[in-house]
Amino acid sequence: MPDTVPQFSAKTWRAPNLAISSLAGNIQPHHEVALADLVLRRNNLLPSVKKIIEDYRPDMVGLSAMTFQFDTARRLAVFIKTLRKDIKIALGGYHATLMYEEIASSGDGDPFDYIVRGEGEETFRDILDAAEGNREWKDIPGLSYRRQGGFLHNTPRSLENLDTLRLPRRDVRIWSGYYFSGKKLDMVETSRGCTMTCNFCSMNRMYGRTFRTYSFERIMQDLTNAKKHGARYITFSDDNITLNVKRFESLCDAIVEAGHNDLRYIVQASTAGIASSPVLAQKMARAGIQIVFLGIENVSERNLKLMNKGNMLEKTKRAIEYLHNNNLLIVGGMILGHAEDKEEDIAQNYEFFDKANIDFFGEQIITPYPKTGMRDILMNEGLVTNAIDYRKYNGFWANVKTKHLSSEDLQFLRWKYKRKYSTFFKTTPVFKANFAW
Repeated sequence: MPDTVPQFSAKTWRAPNLAISSLAGNIQPHHEVALADLVLRRNNLLPSVKKIIEDYRPDMVGLSAMTFQFDTARRLAVFIKTLRKDIKIALGGYHATLMYEEIASSGDGDPFDYIVRGEGEETFRDILDAAEGNREWKDIPGLSYRRQGGFLHNTPRSLENLDTLRLPRRDVRIWSGYYFSGKKLDMVETSRGCTMTCNFCSMNRMYGRTFRTYSFERIMQDLTNAKKHGARYITFSDDNITLNVKRFESLCDAIVEAGHNDLRYIVQASTAGIASSPVLAQKMARAGIQIVFLGIENVSERNLKLMNKGNMLEKTKRAIEYLHNNNLLIVGGMILGHAEDKEEDIAQNYEFFDKANIDFFGEQIITPYPKTGMRDILMNEGLVTNAIDYRKYNGFWANVKTKHLSSEDLQFLRWKYKRKYSTFFKTTPVFKANFAW
Protein backbone atom coordinates (compact mmCIF):
# COMPACT_ATOMS: atom_id res chain seq x y z
CA MET A 1 0.00 0.00 0.00
CA PRO A 2 1.11 3.61 -0.50
CA ASP A 3 0.23 4.60 3.08
CA THR A 4 3.32 5.09 5.23
CA VAL A 5 3.93 5.76 8.89
CA PRO A 6 4.24 9.56 9.00
CA GLN A 7 7.03 9.57 11.58
CA PHE A 8 9.39 8.40 8.82
CA SER A 9 10.03 11.01 6.15
CA ALA A 10 9.50 9.84 2.57
CA LYS A 11 12.37 12.17 1.66
CA THR A 12 14.88 9.95 3.48
CA TRP A 13 13.19 6.53 3.79
CA ARG A 14 11.45 4.34 1.22
CA ALA A 15 11.50 0.67 2.11
CA PRO A 16 10.36 -2.26 -0.03
CA ASN A 17 7.63 -4.62 1.12
CA LEU A 18 9.46 -7.85 1.93
CA ALA A 19 6.25 -9.85 2.34
CA ILE A 20 5.13 -9.55 -1.28
CA SER A 21 8.68 -10.30 -2.45
CA SER A 22 8.60 -13.49 -0.40
CA LEU A 23 5.19 -14.44 -1.80
CA ALA A 24 6.57 -14.00 -5.31
CA GLY A 25 9.55 -16.18 -4.51
CA ASN A 26 7.41 -19.05 -3.26
CA ILE A 27 4.75 -19.56 -5.93
CA GLN A 28 5.09 -22.24 -8.61
CA PRO A 29 7.83 -21.30 -11.12
CA HIS A 30 5.52 -21.46 -14.14
CA HIS A 31 3.39 -18.55 -12.90
CA GLU A 32 4.26 -15.08 -14.15
CA VAL A 33 4.48 -12.55 -11.33
CA ALA A 34 5.18 -8.82 -11.01
CA LEU A 35 5.49 -6.71 -7.87
CA ALA A 36 3.93 -3.25 -7.80
CA ASP A 37 4.94 -1.60 -4.53
CA LEU A 38 2.69 1.45 -4.38
CA VAL A 39 4.85 3.28 -1.85
CA LEU A 40 6.83 4.28 -4.97
CA ARG A 41 3.76 5.79 -6.65
CA ARG A 42 2.14 7.78 -3.84
CA ASN A 43 1.76 10.90 -5.96
CA ASN A 44 0.50 9.15 -9.08
CA LEU A 45 -1.50 6.33 -7.60
CA LEU A 46 -4.52 5.53 -9.73
CA PRO A 47 -2.91 6.24 -13.13
CA SER A 48 -0.04 3.93 -12.10
CA VAL A 49 -2.44 1.16 -11.05
CA LYS A 50 -4.45 1.56 -14.26
CA LYS A 51 -1.30 1.32 -16.37
CA ILE A 52 0.02 -1.86 -14.76
CA ILE A 53 -3.39 -3.53 -15.06
CA GLU A 54 -3.41 -2.64 -18.77
CA ASP A 55 0.23 -3.64 -19.32
CA TYR A 56 0.33 -6.90 -17.36
CA ARG A 57 -3.33 -8.00 -17.68
CA PRO A 58 -3.22 -10.09 -14.50
CA ASP A 59 -5.59 -12.91 -13.67
CA MET A 60 -5.14 -12.18 -9.98
CA VAL A 61 -4.03 -9.24 -7.85
CA GLY A 62 -2.81 -9.60 -4.28
CA LEU A 63 -3.06 -6.67 -1.88
CA SER A 64 -1.23 -6.60 1.46
CA ALA A 65 -2.33 -4.14 4.15
CA MET A 66 -1.65 -3.18 7.73
CA THR A 67 -4.62 -1.94 9.76
CA PHE A 68 -4.13 1.73 8.89
CA GLN A 69 -3.80 0.79 5.21
CA PHE A 70 -6.95 -1.32 4.92
CA ASP A 71 -9.23 1.46 3.69
CA THR A 72 -6.76 2.18 0.89
CA ALA A 73 -6.64 -1.53 -0.02
CA ARG A 74 -10.45 -1.70 -0.16
CA ARG A 75 -10.69 1.39 -2.35
CA LEU A 76 -7.96 0.10 -4.65
CA ALA A 77 -9.78 -3.23 -4.97
CA VAL A 78 -12.97 -1.39 -5.99
CA PHE A 79 -10.98 0.63 -8.54
CA ILE A 80 -9.34 -2.48 -10.01
CA LYS A 81 -12.73 -4.16 -10.37
CA THR A 82 -13.99 -1.15 -12.35
CA LEU A 83 -11.09 -1.66 -14.77
CA ARG A 84 -11.74 -5.38 -15.21
CA LYS A 85 -14.46 -7.26 -13.38
CA ASP A 86 -12.90 -10.66 -14.08
CA ILE A 87 -9.73 -9.99 -12.04
CA LYS A 88 -9.65 -11.97 -8.81
CA ILE A 89 -8.39 -10.04 -5.78
CA ALA A 90 -6.77 -11.56 -2.68
CA LEU A 91 -6.27 -9.58 0.53
CA GLY A 92 -3.55 -10.49 3.02
CA GLY A 93 -1.48 -9.00 5.81
CA TYR A 94 -2.00 -8.20 9.46
CA HIS A 95 -5.43 -6.60 9.15
CA ALA A 96 -6.84 -9.45 7.06
CA THR A 97 -5.51 -11.93 9.61
CA LEU A 98 -6.91 -10.09 12.61
CA MET A 99 -10.23 -8.98 11.15
CA TYR A 100 -11.18 -11.55 8.50
CA GLU A 101 -14.54 -12.34 10.10
CA GLU A 102 -15.52 -8.68 10.34
CA ILE A 103 -14.36 -8.00 6.77
CA ALA A 104 -16.16 -11.03 5.37
CA SER A 105 -19.44 -10.27 7.13
CA SER A 106 -19.64 -6.61 6.09
CA GLY A 107 -19.56 -4.52 2.95
CA ASP A 108 -15.81 -4.11 3.47
CA GLY A 109 -15.34 -7.55 1.95
CA ASP A 110 -17.33 -6.88 -1.22
CA PRO A 111 -14.39 -6.21 -3.61
CA PHE A 112 -12.33 -9.18 -2.41
CA ASP A 113 -12.49 -12.77 -3.64
CA TYR A 114 -10.01 -14.28 -1.20
CA ILE A 115 -8.69 -13.43 2.27
CA VAL A 116 -5.32 -14.90 3.25
CA ARG A 117 -4.99 -15.37 7.01
CA GLY A 118 -1.58 -15.56 8.63
CA GLU A 119 1.64 -16.17 6.73
CA GLY A 120 0.89 -16.19 3.02
CA GLU A 121 3.60 -18.03 1.12
CA GLU A 122 1.98 -21.47 1.06
CA THR A 123 -1.60 -20.20 1.06
CA PHE A 124 -1.10 -17.90 -1.91
CA ARG A 125 0.71 -20.65 -3.81
CA ASP A 126 -2.25 -22.96 -3.11
CA ILE A 127 -4.72 -20.30 -4.32
CA LEU A 128 -2.98 -20.15 -7.69
CA ASP A 129 -2.96 -23.94 -7.90
CA ALA A 130 -6.68 -24.04 -7.13
CA ALA A 131 -7.36 -21.36 -9.74
CA GLU A 132 -5.75 -23.71 -12.27
CA GLY A 133 -7.98 -26.55 -11.08
CA ASN A 134 -5.17 -28.48 -9.42
CA ARG A 135 -6.63 -28.56 -5.91
CA GLU A 136 -9.89 -27.97 -4.02
CA TRP A 137 -10.60 -24.59 -2.48
CA LYS A 138 -11.96 -26.17 0.69
CA ASP A 139 -8.65 -27.94 1.27
CA ILE A 140 -6.51 -24.79 1.50
CA PRO A 141 -5.70 -23.98 5.16
CA GLY A 142 -5.56 -20.30 6.09
CA LEU A 143 -7.95 -19.27 3.30
CA SER A 144 -11.31 -17.51 3.36
CA TYR A 145 -12.97 -17.57 -0.06
CA ARG A 146 -16.14 -16.27 -1.63
CA ARG A 147 -19.02 -18.65 -2.26
CA GLN A 148 -22.67 -17.81 -3.03
CA GLY A 149 -22.35 -14.18 -2.01
CA GLY A 150 -20.53 -14.84 1.26
CA PHE A 151 -17.24 -16.18 2.54
CA LEU A 152 -16.31 -19.65 3.71
CA HIS A 153 -13.50 -19.82 6.27
CA ASN A 154 -11.18 -22.82 6.05
CA THR A 155 -9.22 -24.16 8.98
CA PRO A 156 -6.16 -22.13 10.09
CA ARG A 157 -2.79 -22.95 8.56
CA SER A 158 0.12 -24.01 10.71
CA LEU A 159 3.18 -21.79 10.72
CA GLU A 160 5.57 -21.91 7.77
CA ASN A 161 8.66 -24.10 7.92
CA LEU A 162 11.30 -21.46 7.26
CA ASP A 163 13.75 -24.12 6.08
CA THR A 164 11.58 -24.72 3.01
CA LEU A 165 10.99 -21.10 1.96
CA ARG A 166 12.79 -19.90 -1.14
CA LEU A 167 14.45 -16.49 -1.39
CA PRO A 168 12.34 -13.40 -2.08
CA ARG A 169 12.04 -12.31 -5.73
CA ARG A 170 13.66 -8.91 -6.15
CA ASP A 171 14.03 -9.23 -9.91
CA VAL A 172 10.28 -8.86 -10.62
CA ARG A 173 9.79 -5.46 -9.01
CA ILE A 174 8.18 -3.17 -11.58
CA TRP A 175 9.61 0.06 -10.17
CA SER A 176 12.82 1.08 -8.42
CA GLY A 177 13.46 3.81 -5.91
CA TYR A 178 13.92 2.23 -2.48
CA TYR A 179 16.46 4.15 -0.43
CA PHE A 180 17.65 5.36 2.93
CA SER A 181 19.56 8.65 3.06
CA GLY A 182 20.13 8.53 -0.66
CA LYS A 183 21.50 4.95 -0.77
CA LYS A 184 19.67 1.89 -2.08
CA LEU A 185 17.76 0.07 0.66
CA ASP A 186 16.44 -3.46 0.88
CA MET A 187 14.86 -5.72 3.50
CA VAL A 188 16.01 -9.11 4.80
CA GLU A 189 14.62 -11.25 7.62
CA THR A 190 16.63 -13.65 9.76
CA SER A 191 13.77 -14.81 11.99
CA ARG A 192 10.03 -14.53 12.54
CA GLY A 193 8.01 -14.07 15.69
CA CYS A 194 8.43 -13.05 19.30
CA THR A 195 7.70 -14.83 22.56
CA MET A 196 7.16 -11.66 24.60
CA THR A 197 3.73 -10.80 26.03
CA CYS A 198 3.54 -7.05 25.28
CA ASN A 199 -0.21 -6.36 25.23
CA PHE A 200 -0.04 -3.41 22.82
CA CYS A 201 1.27 -5.63 20.02
CA SER A 202 -0.77 -7.76 17.57
CA MET A 203 2.16 -9.89 16.43
CA ASN A 204 1.08 -12.97 18.38
CA ARG A 205 -2.12 -13.07 16.35
CA MET A 206 0.01 -13.62 13.26
CA TYR A 207 2.65 -16.00 14.64
CA GLY A 208 1.53 -16.98 18.12
CA ARG A 209 4.20 -16.74 20.80
CA THR A 210 6.84 -18.43 18.67
CA PHE A 211 10.35 -17.70 17.47
CA ARG A 212 11.62 -19.34 14.26
CA THR A 213 14.95 -18.72 12.60
CA TYR A 214 16.50 -19.02 9.16
CA SER A 215 19.82 -20.78 8.74
CA PHE A 216 22.87 -18.54 8.47
CA GLU A 217 23.56 -20.04 5.04
CA ARG A 218 20.16 -18.91 3.78
CA ILE A 219 20.61 -15.44 5.31
CA MET A 220 23.97 -15.01 3.58
CA GLN A 221 22.37 -16.05 0.28
CA ASP A 222 19.65 -13.46 0.81
CA LEU A 223 22.21 -10.73 1.56
CA THR A 224 24.14 -11.71 -1.55
CA ASN A 225 20.93 -11.46 -3.58
CA ALA A 226 20.05 -8.05 -2.12
CA LYS A 227 23.57 -6.81 -2.82
CA LYS A 228 23.31 -8.12 -6.39
CA HIS A 229 20.26 -5.89 -6.83
CA GLY A 230 22.17 -2.83 -5.65
CA ALA A 231 21.43 -2.64 -1.94
CA ARG A 232 23.82 -0.64 0.20
CA TYR A 233 21.59 -0.48 3.28
CA ILE A 234 19.76 -3.51 4.71
CA THR A 235 16.99 -3.38 7.26
CA PHE A 236 16.54 -6.60 9.19
CA SER A 237 12.78 -6.87 9.53
CA ASP A 238 12.91 -9.35 12.42
CA ASP A 239 10.24 -8.82 15.04
CA ASN A 240 12.77 -9.34 17.86
CA ILE A 241 16.26 -10.15 16.61
CA THR A 242 17.65 -9.98 20.18
CA LEU A 243 15.34 -12.70 21.51
CA ASN A 244 18.28 -15.12 21.18
CA VAL A 245 21.31 -12.98 21.95
CA LYS A 246 23.91 -15.73 21.39
CA ARG A 247 22.43 -16.41 17.96
CA PHE A 248 22.52 -12.68 17.11
CA GLU A 249 26.16 -12.51 18.18
CA SER A 250 26.94 -15.48 15.93
CA LEU A 251 24.99 -13.88 13.08
CA CYS A 252 27.14 -10.75 13.36
CA ASP A 253 30.25 -12.94 13.19
CA ALA A 254 28.85 -14.75 10.13
CA ILE A 255 28.20 -11.44 8.35
CA VAL A 256 31.82 -10.43 8.88
CA GLU A 257 33.12 -13.83 7.78
CA ALA A 258 31.01 -13.71 4.58
CA GLY A 259 32.27 -10.22 3.74
CA HIS A 260 28.81 -8.66 4.03
CA ASN A 261 30.01 -6.08 6.53
CA ASP A 262 30.52 -3.80 3.54
CA LEU A 263 26.77 -3.20 3.81
CA ARG A 264 25.18 -0.98 6.46
CA TYR A 265 22.38 -2.38 8.57
CA ILE A 266 19.35 -1.17 10.50
CA VAL A 267 17.79 -3.41 13.16
CA GLN A 268 15.12 -3.18 15.84
CA ALA A 269 16.08 -4.59 19.22
CA SER A 270 14.90 -4.93 22.79
CA THR A 271 16.68 -3.11 25.58
CA ALA A 272 16.81 -6.33 27.61
CA GLY A 273 18.57 -8.14 24.78
CA ILE A 274 21.16 -5.44 24.17
CA ALA A 275 21.79 -4.99 27.90
CA SER A 276 22.31 -8.71 28.49
CA SER A 277 25.63 -8.91 26.63
CA PRO A 278 28.64 -6.60 26.96
CA VAL A 279 30.04 -7.89 23.64
CA LEU A 280 26.91 -7.85 21.45
CA ALA A 281 27.13 -4.16 20.55
CA GLN A 282 30.80 -4.60 19.65
CA LYS A 283 29.95 -7.45 17.29
CA MET A 284 27.06 -5.44 15.82
CA ALA A 285 29.39 -2.56 15.02
CA ARG A 286 31.95 -4.88 13.37
CA ALA A 287 29.18 -6.42 11.25
CA GLY A 288 28.21 -3.02 9.85
CA ILE A 289 25.09 -2.39 11.91
CA GLN A 290 24.72 1.36 12.09
CA ILE A 291 21.24 2.16 13.42
CA VAL A 292 19.24 0.41 16.15
CA PHE A 293 15.55 1.01 16.75
CA LEU A 294 15.54 0.40 20.50
CA GLY A 295 12.27 -0.51 22.21
CA ILE A 296 12.54 1.76 25.23
CA GLU A 297 8.74 2.26 25.15
CA ASN A 298 8.40 4.32 28.36
CA VAL A 299 10.36 5.33 31.45
CA SER A 300 7.46 5.09 33.88
CA GLU A 301 7.39 1.91 35.98
CA ARG A 302 3.61 2.20 36.14
CA ASN A 303 3.24 2.37 32.36
CA LEU A 304 5.74 -0.42 31.72
CA LYS A 305 3.69 -2.65 34.00
CA LEU A 306 0.52 -1.77 32.06
CA MET A 307 2.24 -2.90 28.83
CA ASN A 308 3.46 -6.18 30.37
CA LYS A 309 7.02 -4.93 29.92
CA GLY A 310 8.21 -5.09 33.52
CA ASN A 311 10.53 -2.58 35.18
CA MET A 312 13.40 -2.33 32.72
CA LEU A 313 14.72 1.19 33.18
CA GLU A 314 18.16 0.08 34.39
CA LYS A 315 18.44 -2.33 31.45
CA THR A 316 17.49 0.53 29.14
CA LYS A 317 20.27 2.72 30.51
CA ARG A 318 22.80 -0.10 30.12
CA ALA A 319 21.66 -0.85 26.56
CA ILE A 320 22.04 2.82 25.60
CA GLU A 321 25.53 2.86 27.09
CA TYR A 322 26.62 -0.28 25.21
CA LEU A 323 25.30 1.00 21.88
CA HIS A 324 26.72 4.51 22.16
CA ASN A 325 30.10 3.21 23.34
CA ASN A 326 30.29 1.41 19.99
CA ASN A 327 29.12 4.41 17.94
CA LEU A 328 25.74 2.89 17.08
CA LEU A 329 22.94 5.36 16.45
CA ILE A 330 19.74 4.87 18.44
CA VAL A 331 16.18 5.48 17.33
CA GLY A 332 14.38 5.40 20.65
CA GLY A 333 10.93 3.81 20.61
CA MET A 334 8.57 5.70 22.91
CA ILE A 335 4.87 5.01 23.58
CA LEU A 336 2.80 7.83 25.09
CA GLY A 337 -0.81 8.28 26.18
CA HIS A 338 -1.33 5.69 28.89
CA ALA A 339 -4.37 5.80 31.12
CA GLU A 340 -2.81 7.76 34.00
CA ASP A 341 -0.60 10.06 31.90
CA LYS A 342 -0.51 13.75 32.71
CA GLU A 343 1.62 16.35 30.95
CA GLU A 344 4.49 15.76 33.36
CA ASP A 345 4.55 12.07 32.38
CA ILE A 346 4.80 13.01 28.70
CA ALA A 347 7.58 15.47 29.49
CA GLN A 348 9.44 12.91 31.63
CA ASN A 349 9.93 10.60 28.67
CA TYR A 350 11.26 13.31 26.37
CA GLU A 351 13.56 14.59 29.11
CA PHE A 352 14.97 11.09 29.61
CA PHE A 353 15.59 10.69 25.88
CA ASP A 354 17.29 14.08 25.76
CA LYS A 355 19.58 13.40 28.74
CA ALA A 356 20.42 9.93 27.39
CA ASN A 357 21.43 11.48 24.05
CA ILE A 358 19.01 9.33 22.06
CA ASP A 359 19.89 10.18 18.46
CA PHE A 360 16.38 10.05 16.95
CA PHE A 361 12.99 9.96 18.62
CA GLY A 362 10.60 7.25 17.43
CA GLU A 363 7.66 8.21 19.60
CA GLN A 364 4.06 7.23 19.01
CA ILE A 365 0.77 7.63 20.81
CA ILE A 366 -0.55 4.30 22.06
CA THR A 367 -2.95 2.82 19.53
CA PRO A 368 -5.83 0.43 20.34
CA TYR A 369 -5.00 -2.06 17.59
CA PRO A 370 -7.72 -4.65 16.92
CA LYS A 371 -7.65 -7.85 18.98
CA THR A 372 -4.93 -6.67 21.39
CA GLY A 373 -5.11 -6.80 25.17
CA MET A 374 -4.36 -3.08 25.34
CA ARG A 375 -7.43 -2.31 23.22
CA ASP A 376 -9.61 -4.30 25.61
CA ILE A 377 -8.22 -2.42 28.62
CA LEU A 378 -8.66 1.00 27.03
CA MET A 379 -12.14 0.22 25.70
CA ASN A 380 -13.27 -1.01 29.13
CA GLU A 381 -12.00 2.18 30.73
CA GLY A 382 -13.73 4.37 28.14
CA LEU A 383 -10.46 5.85 26.93
CA VAL A 384 -10.72 5.04 23.22
CA THR A 385 -11.88 8.12 21.34
CA ASN A 386 -11.67 6.60 17.85
CA ALA A 387 -12.69 2.95 17.82
CA ILE A 388 -13.45 2.39 14.14
CA ASP A 389 -11.58 4.79 11.83
CA TYR A 390 -8.54 2.60 11.33
CA ARG A 391 -6.98 5.04 8.85
CA LYS A 392 -5.57 6.88 11.86
CA TYR A 393 -4.15 3.76 13.53
CA ASN A 394 -0.53 4.52 12.64
CA GLY A 395 0.90 5.77 15.94
CA PHE A 396 0.92 9.38 14.81
CA TRP A 397 -2.68 10.29 15.59
CA ALA A 398 -4.24 10.23 19.05
CA ASN A 399 -7.05 7.69 19.04
CA VAL A 400 -7.23 7.60 22.85
CA LYS A 401 -7.42 9.95 25.79
CA THR A 402 -6.07 9.54 29.30
CA LYS A 403 -7.86 10.12 32.58
CA HIS A 404 -6.31 13.58 32.58
CA LEU A 405 -5.67 14.51 28.93
CA SER A 406 -7.93 14.65 25.87
CA SER A 407 -6.93 13.30 22.48
CA GLU A 408 -6.28 16.88 21.40
CA ASP A 409 -4.04 17.38 24.43
CA LEU A 410 -2.01 14.30 23.57
CA GLN A 411 -1.62 15.40 19.98
CA PHE A 412 -0.44 18.83 21.06
CA LEU A 413 1.92 17.59 23.79
CA ARG A 414 3.57 15.15 21.41
CA TRP A 415 4.24 18.07 19.06
CA LYS A 416 5.30 20.40 21.89
CA TYR A 417 7.94 18.14 23.42
CA LYS A 418 9.16 16.75 20.12
CA ARG A 419 9.81 20.31 19.03
CA LYS A 420 11.51 21.15 22.31
CA TYR A 421 13.85 18.18 22.55
CA SER A 422 14.35 16.55 19.16
CA THR A 423 16.72 18.12 16.64
CA PHE A 424 15.19 15.77 14.06
CA PHE A 425 11.85 17.60 14.31
CA LYS A 426 12.93 20.47 12.09
CA THR A 427 13.81 18.09 9.25
CA THR A 428 10.54 16.15 9.37
CA PRO A 429 7.95 17.42 6.87
CA VAL A 430 4.32 18.04 7.73
CA PHE A 431 2.39 14.83 7.17
CA LYS A 432 -0.18 14.85 4.38
CA ALA A 433 -2.69 12.01 4.27
CA ASN A 434 -3.88 12.58 0.71
CA PHE A 435 -2.92 10.47 -2.27
CA ALA A 436 -3.42 11.38 -5.90
CA TRP A 437 -6.71 9.54 -6.16
